[in-house]
Amino acid sequence: MMYATQPDLSETHALALTGTNGYAIQGDRVVITASEIANNRAAGDISGTVAIELWALPQPYRGGDFSGVAVAGTRIGELFGQHFLADCRYDLLFDEPGPGTWYLTLMLREWTGAGYVTRDHVNFSQPDVVSRKPVVQGKVDNVINVSFSAKDKAAPEPRAEAPAIQPEPAKPAAKAKPDNRAVSLNQASLGDIAALKGVSVKLAETIVASRPFASFEELLNIKGMGPKLLDKLRKFVRL
Repeated sequence: MMYATQPDLSETHALALTGTNGYAIQGDRVVITASEIANNRAAGDISGTVAIELWALPQPYRGGDFSGVAVAGTRIGELFGQHFLADCRYDLLFDEPGPGTWYLTLMLREWTGAGYVTRDHVNFSQPDVVSRKPVVQGKVDNVINVSFSAKDKAAPEPRAEAPAIQPEPAKPAAKAKPDNRAVSLNQASLGDIAALKGVSVKLAETIVASRPFASFEELLNIKGMGPKLLDKLRKFVRL
């Protein structure tokens, strides 16, 4: 389990992560914990939809714009002013980043109508080093050894020519099954959608916030999604 302690920054952060925060990676899952998630705004000042996200960045986060890989995240909902959530624990899917040295950052983000904005963050000091996985070739277990006797090696006896066999009529081609490898825009994680060619992190966030979609045409209502980009994505995505 990796932990980081966040000081009380209620005077500088409207939405804040305070106390001890941590994460534990267990295979393809990660457990994120936070002592407190608070809305320090005035009473009655309700936040936008709040999300907690774990990002893998090439360097520690210093604020402002950033580029990295969203490895886990979930939406929490809205928080009333002067209210907080205590002893938070989230068991989420973990999307491991590619090979390299990554700095993991826990971000508290808020939906503003134009996209998610980072309101507070916690950097974890221990970098996560992801090694390139070697390709292991399996043993060959289908080799068949055949020995021939002297009689077997003799020239085969001539035999009558077999009658020609009429070819069977061609069977109609089976309908192609849907490609389960396609990324589901209604169910995939933020990281999987952002990994699609031509899709920015901001556009991926808007897609996640706008779903579910009943048809591909509804995607054209999203800012940043044009007909050309949608045509390119159709072969790689599904609803």
